[in-house]
Amino acid sequence: MRDLTSRLREIVGRKNSRTSAGGSADAAGTRELTYVPDGWASESLESTAAALGATSLDPGGACLVIDHCYPADRSYGRLSIGSCAPAPAAPIHLFDPTLAAGSEWWRHVVFFDIETSGLSGGAGTLAFLVGCGWFTDEGFEVRQFFLAAPSGERPMLRALARVFDDASLVVTYNGRTFDVPLMETRWAFHRTEAPTADLPHFDMLPPARRLWSRRDRTGAALDEWEGCSLAAIERRVLQFHRVADVPGFEIPARYFHFLRSGDASVIEGVLEHNRHDLVSLAAVMARALWLAQEGPDACREAIEQVGLGRLYARAGDLAGAERAFVLAAEAGDVDVRPQALARLAELLSRQKRHAEAAAAWQAVLDVGRRSEQLRSPLQRRAAEALAIHHEHRARDLRSARRYAESLDGAGSRRQQQEIGKRLARLRRKMRPTGDLRLLKFEG
Repeated sequence: MRDLTSRLREIVGRKNSRTSAGGSADAAGTRELTYVPDGWASESLESTAAALGATSLDPGGACLVIDHCYPADRSYGRLSIGSCAPAPAAPIHLFDPTLAAGSEWWRHVVFFDIETSGLSGGAGTLAFLVGCGWFTDEGFEVRQFFLAAPSGERPMLRALARVFDDASLVVTYNGRTFDVPLMETRWAFHRTEAPTADLPHFDMLPPARRLWSRRDRTGAALDEWEGCSLAAIERRVLQFHRVADVPGFEIPARYFHFLRSGDASVIEGVLEHNRHDLVSLAAVMARALWLAQEGPDACREAIEQVGLGRLYARAGDLAGAERAFVLAAEAGDVDVRPQALARLAELLSRQKRHAEAAAAWQAVLDVGRRSEQLRSPLQRRAAEALAIHHEHRARDLRSARRYAESLDGAGSRRQQQEIGKRLARLRRKMRPTGDLRLLKFEG
């Protein structure tokens, strides 16, 4: 999608250059790239606007605008709407180093989410519903642009550009790879510059995975939790449960049904789904930033402490990272404890605290061991680290061989070859040679 967007931007740039050199495009008779029918579903557009409580953005009524305000004192799961407003002191740079501390990213944050006619991508995918949300003194304002007919896309894009012109930051959930590239393609398709091109962008999906994904460092699931979809995160973190929500896979079919029948009732649930996505996005971001600011003692789950430890380590706060990993290891979550200990061991090793790192690796092996066979990739990583430590640092060759032998028969073919080389080297080092040297000297 990025390649297509870049190509279309080049086309737009050449077209704008010709326009600047020779006058307006209309005066020069530039042929448009697209054709949109003026009378698409024209008979039902007025009734659709009335049914959805919308106002028309264009004379034909093809693009509708729906405004909704969530009051600041309204509860949203564990939080109130007003408490989710971005704070200037929030350490967003820990999650995204490109957003420098001290910048005014918080001045006017726009939360952004779209619903499309399909997931195939390309020029044929239409964003028929675009939702934007931002905080005001009254609460959380949501503005939705709905295409009652495809011919309303051009006025929708113009209005959306005005929203982004005033923004200091756009926030999405997986928008870096889907929402924003798709919309930039639509702007380029209509020969207009994308207002998001130079706008700072914060994608909340990677921080959510870092803080709440129940997977270890190898990608293996720690439990049967349902993943990091926004709906799953809001249930687990915010304790907010949607009632009668429209499933995402059903949304394109509902839109096509609306285009065929003019039945606005099938769209009401889609509008509500989009609004909840925006509010949940703002609340999840607020929770993540609050945890990063308050530290590991404020966490409710050990997995959050592991995530914070990784953030602090990346930012160079080694003391904060160590405390987060220690608290996570002591939290009593048997699934998270090995992961926390492994992170702690790696952190200690980077600080040349090798004896403490070895103790942490040993604790990884001691957690939940059922037999001499090392089952998990994390256990194998711990045994390998201990074999290296005892061979090269502690000079305990017997212990090094014991850990290396526990790895025999585990891992990939390449790993097995490395284990074989290590065992052969250890056997050579342990071979008794003192008597032979003595006999040679006496002879």
